[in-house]
Amino acid sequence: MDSITKYIPGFGSYRSEQKRRDDDLAVRKYLSERLQECKRDLQAFMVPLVDQTNFTAITEGEKLRSNIEVAQSKIRGAIEGYSSFFESTKIDEAKLKQVLDLDNDLVGVIDRLQHEITNLNATAPNFADAQTVVASLKDRFARRKELLSR
Repeated sequence: MDSITKYIPGFGSYRSEQKRRDDDLAVRKYLSERLQECKRDLQAFMVPLVDQTNFTAITEGEKLRSNIEVAQSKIRGAIEGYSSFFESTKIDEAKLKQVLDLDNDLVGVIDRLQHEITNLNATAPNFADAQTVVASLKDRFARRKELLSR
């Protein structure tokens, strides 16, 4: 395959662009799957609240589930990968490092969200901390999107 890159101008940079897109898709798929786990944990937590007809907690839990769903949709639907629009052979390595750092940070934020959900108090659930974590996730993902679009 490397011999092809010698003979077809631009093919090597195309391959590396496609690799970045594939890697980005894999990261976003992983983040989305982790958010799906968070939603499953939340749903399991909510079942007894439904049995108790705790409408206040059910409403707050549903708001949290909906916010997680919105974040998950944004992650799944984002444009794939970083590529320089005008010159595909020039890659801003500093920008790629920032995106990688944000990706690592996003995993940590989802870890915190899962922790918040699994540690909810069943007798007096307070969803505020989990909502704050979801807001932080959305902000960080927006920052990532902004970096990739420049």
